[in-house]
Amino acid sequence: MQDVQKNRARSDVDGLETEISLFIGQDLSRLLPDLSVVIVSYKVRQELRKCLSGLSCQDNFLEVIIADNNSDDGTLEMLKTTFPQIKLICNRYNFGFARAANQGIAASRGKYVLLLNPDTEVRLSALKEMVNFLDNNQGVGVLGCQIVNSDGQRQYSARSFPGFRTAVSGHYSLLNRIFPRNPWSKKYLGKELNLDKPTEADWVSGSCMLVRREVFRKIGYMDNKFFMFVEDVDFCWRAKSAGWKVLYYPPVKIVHNASQSVRQKKIKMLAEHHKSMYYYYLKYYGSTKLTKFLVFLGIWLRLGTVTLGHWLKN
Repeated sequence: MQDVQKNRARSDVDGLETEISLFIGQDLSRLLPDLSVVIVSYKVRQELRKCLSGLSCQDNFLEVIIADNNSDDGTLEMLKTTFPQIKLICNRYNFGFARAANQGIAASRGKYVLLLNPDTEVRLSALKEMVNFLDNNQGVGVLGCQIVNSDGQRQYSARSFPGFRTAVSGHYSLLNRIFPRNPWSKKYLGKELNLDKPTEADWVSGSCMLVRREVFRKIGYMDNKFFMFVEDVDFCWRAKSAGWKVLYYPPVKIVHNASQSVRQKKIKMLAEHHKSMYYYYLKYYGSTKLTKFLVFLGIWLRLGTVTLGHWLKN
């Protein structure tokens, strides 16, 4: 491999200055990779290092793009010294997930784009299997995989679209805690999905979401109004509305650990999640003033209940 060439540029993103550092091997610059892996990072240096170590960033099959939201924990220094071949986008502010992910997507060149959380553990062979599946299934626009905790417990990473019943039947709802096998929670959380074969779902988790580039061309990128959470639900809604299939692919399994940046600010993250849900409901269901009021009341009452439960637990 030839020496790595370092290029620096500055771009204006919605009026805010962003420094973009591109580290691209000269011998790879003319080749279009099959896969572009886009990772948004924020103060997760150790987790990100572990994630990238499993991706084999030197493989010609893929390119890796990191959009960093102004981390001050040594993330940038680690990336520049340990993984000099990646594309690095250095934001001067915390833009949130959707907006930073869009920066990475815009900078990508691959036939497919994988949105991947920095706190995941993924094998390169798993990514190749997912790409191969999309190569052979042209009607599928978005592909998710089986996601488990570090202890092997399955996460509900493929679900039905949230509706008004979600407030009483979601993962953290009182109904699901008291009666976890109730039909509404089972349907929304995808508890009965077939784990032996690919299954169509309403939406799959953005923790590991493979997207065909044509989907972005047809429906656009992530909605920037989602700072964090629910942007994957919204994107899958738009993809399905445009005629693409969204599939859950359980033969591929990855590990997703709870991000340190999320754990440290649990209450704030709960608020961000409910804020995103409020915007989502207004976007798709809030056509009248009464509906908007009821959604506002329901979302924030639910946040208060969940926050109180978290406070009492701790």
